[in-house]
Amino acid sequence: MNKRRFRPSPAMVVACLALFVALGGTALAASYVVSSNSQIGPNTVSGHHPPSGKHANLIRESIANADLSAGLKTSLKLHCPSGLRRAADICFDPSPRAAAGWLQAVKTCASAQGRLPDAGELALVFDHLGAPQGDQWITAPLNSGPQGEAAVLGDDNSRNLLLAFSSLPVPEPYRCVTSVTN
Repeated sequence: MNKRRFRPSPAMVVACLALFVALGGTALAASYVVSSNSQIGPNTVSGHHPPSGKHANLIRESIANADLSAGLKTSLKLHCPSGLRRAADICFDPSPRAAAGWLQAVKTCASAQGRLPDAGELALVFDHLGAPQGDQWITAPLNSGPQGEAAVLGDDNSRNLLLAFSSLPVPEPYRCVTSVTN
């Protein structure tokens, strides 16, 4: 029996060797971590306008709170628009607005770049204020009550939440809320 053995050509050997070298170099480059500025050439990370100071290039974890400007630090903090207070992730009117019908309350809040709170948000406001609050309009579907009414939320002297319905044209106090911004 005549057994024939496969013998790669010299070109195939060179091609396979080049492939393994190329793959090995890519793997080595992927695992290389820059740990100091001396390992980076000038104008490679930060470009032609590097930051001033000790580190012309930025390396991982090289920027601390002290490196940030006061204006940037202030802009990164969450805050409420002027006149509103913060409770968790919402801003709210510190005092209820004068009593108005539900639709007028919705319009007034919208013109102030806000909205009526839902029941959970108003409960959070009540908890943040720490004192019993009277009934106030909340966002609820129109006609949610039996006679074309909208929901109001309040709490009693024991701080128990009370959900009720009020006729739409009947005035009730309300608060506007909005999201915190940075």
